[in-house]
Amino acid sequence: MKNSRLAISSLCLVALCLAMSTPAPLQGAMDDAGRDFLASLDDEARALCTFNFTEDERTAWTYLPGDRKGLMIGDLSSESRACLTLLMQSALSSSGYLKAEGVIMLEEVLRELQPNAGRDPGKYAITVFGNPGEGAWAWSLEGHHLSLNFTVDGESSRSTPLMFGVAPAIVKDGPRAGLRVLGAELDAARVLINSLTKEQRRAAELTTDRPGDVVMTPARSKPLGAAGLKGSALNEEQQNMLFHLISEYTGNIKPSASQREMLRSLNPTAYGSPGEVMFAYKGETDSGLLYYRVTSGNISFEYAAIANDPNHAHALWRDLDQDFGADILGEHLKEQH
Repeated sequence: MKNSRLAISSLCLVALCLAMSTPAPLQGAMDDAGRDFLASLDDEARALCTFNFTEDERTAWTYLPGDRKGLMIGDLSSESRACLTLLMQSALSSSGYLKAEGVIMLEEVLRELQPNAGRDPGKYAITVFGNPGEGAWAWSLEGHHLSLNFTVDGESSRSTPLMFGVAPAIVKDGPRAGLRVLGAELDAARVLINSLTKEQRRAAELTTDRPGDVVMTPARSKPLGAAGLKGSALNEEQQNMLFHLISEYTGNIKPSASQREMLRSLNPTAYGSPGEVMFAYKGETDSGLLYYRVTSGNISFEYAAIANDPNHAHALWRDLDQDFGADILGEHLKEQH
């Protein structure tokens, strides 16, 4: 047990060193990208996608198909779509950006598989709240299986809720055959689960039925709790596997921000959140009918095969202390209401 705790401490030290050695992005990169995107729009399009920062729409999110407020990416000019790409890349890492574009791309695949379901890769809404570079502001890109939410205030930014979904999880046919947008999230969990001893599996396996979706949906505002296997009960090699699994989620954002979130996840008590890192799962690793979660205080990373379909999955990162920038806004928001 002592060695396991030392291993967790070592991982935190590694993450801290990486955070200190990783160059910070140019100050205001997201501010600049936000301003450039809005400047690329005509007045009508700008009016569709801009809202006051304090409007309730800022914290309304969903990953289900349906109509949304905002400007649809299918209605953007080539110039504006290029500016949106730069805005996405100012917040997301290369892997996170490719996942987001991959989710949108999968709508084209679904349109071929479900020709009467109204699938449309152009039906993703971009919204901007407040004025980029002028105090607190936020932006979101959302549609079926995708919810990106970024809040910016000065030199700080927050990136949850962050949701990617896939259907199909593995493209079977056509020019994109073999594409697995969330393949790394599943593979990393398989490696960890397959490494567990019988005793560790008993601790990690949920006693309830396998959830048919992620649990931390928009309707939920309380943490998942501490069920599962403690990170301190893993050996050093397994803790490295857990570290890698978490990094598949935090690594979707820029390295300078990702390292901070990794530190918070590995050592929640240092950031005022009770509890420790826990891993829990239910289901089958081979078939893909799997649900798993990593919890750390009020932070959660979830992956769920949907219902009984291993080729349909959701991956969600929530942080109840930071969702929609709650921690960096604090009293600022209260004063605006």
